Amino acid sequence: MKIRRIIVHRMRAPLDRRFGWSLNWTDHRAGSLVSVETVSGETGWGDGAVLEPERLRIALGRSPFEAEAIFEELRQPAGLQSRRGATMGGSLDVALWDLQGQALGLPVHKLLGTAYRNRVRPYLTALYRVDSEDLPFALAEEALDWKRRGFQTLKMKIGYGPELDLRCVAAVREAIGPETGLAVDSNCAYDVGAAVALGAQLERFNLRWWEEPLAAADLAGYDRLRQSVRIPIATGETCSADTLARDFIAPRRVDIVQPEVEWIGLTGARRLTALAWDHHVRIVPHNWNTAVRTATILHWCATMPEPEIGLATGNVMFELDQTEHPFRDVALLPVEPDGCIAVPQGPGLGIAVDREMVKQFTVERIVLE
Repeated sequence: MKIRRIIVHRMRAPLDRRFGWSLNWTDHRAGSLVSVETVSGETGWGDGAVLEPERLRIALGRSPFEAEAIFEELRQPAGLQSRRGATMGGSLDVALWDLQGQALGLPVHKLLGTAYRNRVRPYLTALYRVDSEDLPFALAEEALDWKRRGFQTLKMKIGYGPELDLRCVAAVREAIGPETGLAVDSNCAYDVGAAVALGAQLERFNLRWWEEPLAAADLAGYDRLRQSVRIPIATGETCSADTLARDFIAPRRVDIVQPEVEWIGLTGARRLTALAWDHHVRIVPHNWNTAVRTATILHWCATMPEPEIGLATGNVMFELDQTEHPFRDVALLPVEPDGCIAVPQGPGLGIAVDREMVKQFTVERIVLE
């Protein structure tokens, strides 16, 4: 089984209604899929940006079973001190693991390690900024609707300034009640002084975690914030596996790391799983694109041991984005009545990619052969 062609499919679709967060607004969704074709006709898929497509040529003519070696070759030139490190190869790495599973007739999670579960409960991401004269009211109404649909943990965006943040969180918490889990994400909106002051006021809302209160590079700031507030602190979606390991997991700088397989691939994911468990740091994967990425994360989550041994922990979960997304919504992995999603059991990632959907939304196609 040798790799004969790699294709980067860059996709884009307009939204019916724009939405925003602390850093920006968007009126479209964009993303990339990578397909890897073998001489014998198999195709593996990965989801995630490829910043320098030409560098993926190093995989041509090689076996998918060289995934870890290829991952290392793509990682090293970027430098171990880089903020993202292995960003060139995350989606390629996933596609190679998909091909390995297909070749062996095994689901990816059986290649990664022990499967501790065959279903995973996601938390919901929605509750972005919308055009509204009364944003707290609009978010409260939306949150109540998601609760009625059966989601047990919701994550909302903040980072609009302390006053508006507090009004929005208060409105959502009142709407959903104390029994529904609530997390907040400020997308690096604050410096540490502002975050410490805001965190003291957010404590009363019983939050599951506060995501990206600061930029990931502000390590001293994270140290100060974690010592100052009684809210679990989370970060990591923009970090390489090296950065997560060195700066956040090994020193136990945060309570939760949120790696993105777009950057770390399944090779990096497997390495971080054991390290995080050893250091009693929870992993809650970030996830903001197609069903290919969701399936990848489900396989990863299947192999995560619970961070602690208590019967009531139930901490293994991942992000399920539910904002408008035209090409994600073409193929969704079904959410079961109790809010869980089944881990695919077929060979490789265990899903069939809708090639017509890929063609419909592709705005640029880069072929390497």
